[in-house]
Amino acid sequence: MPEKTYTTHDIAEFCDVYPSSVLHWIKAGKLITQRTEGGHYRVTRENVIDFLQRLSIRLPNELVARKRVLIVEDDAEQAKLLSRAFSRRGAYDVETCGDGLTALIRIGQAPPDLVILDIVIPKLDGLQVCRVLKSQPHTKGLKIIAVSGQKLPFSAKKLAELKVDGFFRKPLIYKDLMARAAQLLTGEPASGEAVRAAR
Repeated sequence: MPEKTYTTHDIAEFCDVYPSSVLHWIKAGKLITQRTEGGHYRVTRENVIDFLQRLSIRLPNELVARKRVLIVEDDAEQAKLLSRAFSRRGAYDVETCGDGLTALIRIGQAPPDLVILDIVIPKLDGLQVCRVLKSQPHTKGLKIIAVSGQKLPFSAKKLAELKVDGFFRKPLIYKDLMARAAQLLTGEPASGEAVRAAR
């Protein structure tokens, strides 16, 4: 499959300028392009990203590498709401499952970038899933945000020991959860504690 390329109009939209400005950048040698047989300019994804980064322009979702998120949640409605929250951002590929055993199998087959993990789930609970993931060399660096609607019989210290990257109590405040997810996936430092108190 040929690599997707971008037109001068595409780049004008990314930069919020007129196509004539893009042509000026091309003629000045600031933007590397290819020419089609018909004489039209085309720019590879790599060259578009390099150009936008040099101009300090935020990359549009279309150009950002999509991150894989696995939602492990046995409440079908909650799983649907979480999936929708990530899908609306446009930069995530979302998958869901309803129990700890299925989660471990899927993660073993293709580790995601982030796991949203309910603590109270069938077959293997969230703590057991965390222990397994953090003890394996190929999954110990996996980012995990734990969630729960029940009063937990342990403290935030226990979650920190399991190297959970965040904890949110249900009902979820999606804005806060999504902000933490974005921090984890982009490597930005978190503001405040990674694990909220599990009261």
